[in-house]
Amino acid sequence: MVNRIGGLASGMDIDALVEKLMTAERVPLNKLTQKKTTYEWQRDAYRGINTKLSTFSNYLFDNFGLSSSFAKKTSTVTGTNSSKVSVSAGSGASGALDIQAVKQLATAAKADIANTKDTKTEYRYAKNDDSLEHLFKESLGGSNPGISVGDKITLNVSTKDADGNMTTNPKTIEITAGMTVGGFVKALDGIGLDTSSYDESTGKFKISGKNASFTIADSESADKLKLFGFTTSTTVEGIKVKNDEGKEVAAPKDTLLSKLDIANGEFNLNIGGNPVNPPIKIEDGETIESLLTKLNAQDTGIKASYNENTGKISITASKAGESVTAANSEAFEMLNKLGIKSTTSQSSVHIVKLNGNDVQLEPTGSTALGHLGLKDGSITLDVVQADGTMKKTKVTYNSTDTIDTFVKRLNNSGAGVTAMFSQGQMSLVANNTGKAKDPNVKGEIQLVTNIKDETGNDIPVDGSKELFAALGFIKDDTEEKGIDSKGTKSINLSSNHSGQNAIYAVNGLVMESQSNTASISGYSVTLNETFNNEAIDNANSLDTTKVTGSVSVSSTNDIESMVDKIKEFVSKYNELIEGMNSQLKETKYREYTPLTAEQRKDMSESEQKLWDEKARSGLLRSDSIIRNGLSDMRNSIYGQVNGLGDKVIDTLAEMGITTSNSYNDGGKLVIDETKLRKALTDDPELVSKTFTQTGAKDAPEGDTRGIIKRLRDSMSDFTKEIERKAGRATMTDNQYSIGKSLVDTDKRITTLTARLKDVEARYWKQFSAMEAAINKANSQSSIFTQFGGQ
Repeated sequence: MVNRIGGLASGMDIDALVEKLMTAERVPLNKLTQKKTTYEWQRDAYRGINTKLSTFSNYLFDNFGLSSSFAKKTSTVTGTNSSKVSVSAGSGASGALDIQAVKQLATAAKADIANTKDTKTEYRYAKNDDSLEHLFKESLGGSNPGISVGDKITLNVSTKDADGNMTTNPKTIEITAGMTVGGFVKALDGIGLDTSSYDESTGKFKISGKNASFTIADSESADKLKLFGFTTSTTVEGIKVKNDEGKEVAAPKDTLLSKLDIANGEFNLNIGGNPVNPPIKIEDGETIESLLTKLNAQDTGIKASYNENTGKISITASKAGESVTAANSEAFEMLNKLGIKSTTSQSSVHIVKLNGNDVQLEPTGSTALGHLGLKDGSITLDVVQADGTMKKTKVTYNSTDTIDTFVKRLNNSGAGVTAMFSQGQMSLVANNTGKAKDPNVKGEIQLVTNIKDETGNDIPVDGSKELFAALGFIKDDTEEKGIDSKGTKSINLSSNHSGQNAIYAVNGLVMESQSNTASISGYSVTLNETFNNEAIDNANSLDTTKVTGSVSVSSTNDIESMVDKIKEFVSKYNELIEGMNSQLKETKYREYTPLTAEQRKDMSESEQKLWDEKARSGLLRSDSIIRNGLSDMRNSIYGQVNGLGDKVIDTLAEMGITTSNSYNDGGKLVIDETKLRKALTDDPELVSKTFTQTGAKDAPEGDTRGIIKRLRDSMSDFTKEIERKAGRATMTDNQYSIGKSLVDTDKRITTLTARLKDVEARYWKQFSAMEAAINKANSQSSIFTQFGGQ
């Protein structure tokens, strides 16, 4: 560190002098920085070329990658019944079709409309004036004798006083005779948890306080809260002890457990409901650290740690998905003293049976499934798919789901059905038309009721019958009517409305398909209505004498579409090579170098922009990679496509597509549209193959790749050459040529910057020494002057 002394003694502006000297010294650094900027600009220019190549390559694949993308055909449909079918011709459409009859259309299986109006609500959410006796003895799922008069729930309630000091005291709620739901909430309010509530619209309790928090005091209280539907969660508080100054601090690891009021004995814990055996023993002299050692001992299944900075202990199960809990009240209390405390917030839903004062209601979309007497469960549907196979799908539901929610869940399950509910009625329709391929399947919508396990025993599908009975799809006497090859038992919901396949006759042949849309000889035929249905008998034989007004289908090549595609290809190709040729010819302004940060300070924004345009110009002028890449692209499209036969259209020139005669055009393509149309009219299939054939470069008969494949392969090689030079965004700088130059330049900049700091320090040291010498000389001169004046 140099002590800088300004020009107080010499009267010189040392700062300005050093700055000017350093400006000269920084010239090599500025040149390196400008060189780095040039490298970055050049890299970005190369990558811009690759972006254009990628865009054009993707265009070629999308529009010429498959012959069907390029070669278009139009269909002609005639006949008195032509409005009853829709036809489109694919690129492979050939010959003519005579659609003579449509006996029946494919239809989707559907269940009988279910009427839920007779299914009255049997349950409702508990109300504030319901007694706890009603809540627990008549709730959905049966009686719950766990809550009795005199039971107590103790919570450790923490409150803050006006000064912000936290006080924690145990508070007890006692279950009294006749206590209601609302009375229980009022009791919570009475112990300081004043924002506790019960929501009659959701059936859920909540325990909370505006300025208070709580934890559960003991395991008995935790068990009682579980009966109310509360799920306990764990909070971890720091273990605090008082230091020598009487201040509370995080307990050190060597703190005795006795100091935390933890007595000797067994520390009984459960892991995933199973006891840790043998239990952990607390002995004389036990510390936090020695307890951790015992908890982490082999085969306990526990991981324990302690943070001395926060005083927080962690006790978790070694196996993922399992939890560590207290096995008895003593262990629960011990965990509390170690700062691991239990709390809770919101309960599960409380649904009770209707009593004498309640009115049964007809279900609506907002009716909860629980109000229909349903618990949480699942259904399994076996439904026909688009290919005619049957697919089993399991759909879960909760008692809190409304009918509308369940319908949405069913429709989004992927089972292959669409359900609707409105005004007490529900419909269920298969998404796919047609019959199941398996002749043993009696219906295309099956409700699975029993599945065989590995030992061959029937396992009921929980909730299937109950849910569909509540919704009105099945009755009490409905039997399982389907048993598949695996022994799965099902109820056929579509017995009266099974799916049917389309049956029709084309060119004298009777055909059958699961869908009303079929592919025939390259045509896509959609059946809209039946006609001449009596011409196909029950044995699916065609009586041609009964055919009147058949539908004739033929196709022609869509020459206009193909011409437009080729013209678009030529236009985009020309646009691409014009852009690259312009970069090869850009003027290089050598006097315009990249601006340094200091230079930019003295220029306006518009001046900087004009300068940068000049400095960036010519970055790729006469670049060999671009020249060679363009040359390879031109060569790739001019050659003959082999393997198409003799005397065929197998080059662009034979289609009327040639290179411009002007040298300045840089290899642009021009089209003789008359010659192109003639080639497409004479043999559109060969023109299509010349463009789109995949082929191979080294085939025995020569290069059989089509024009588009050759061009894309050439562009791929071109792209790789650019990447070797300029890389791509996912590469590190050491993986490509310009990147390595950037790394080297950065190293040189770092070295030179460090040297310049030393140079600047040396200048200041020299000037400071000069100032000190002048100051000393001035002092001596002043002394001599004083002596001379006596």
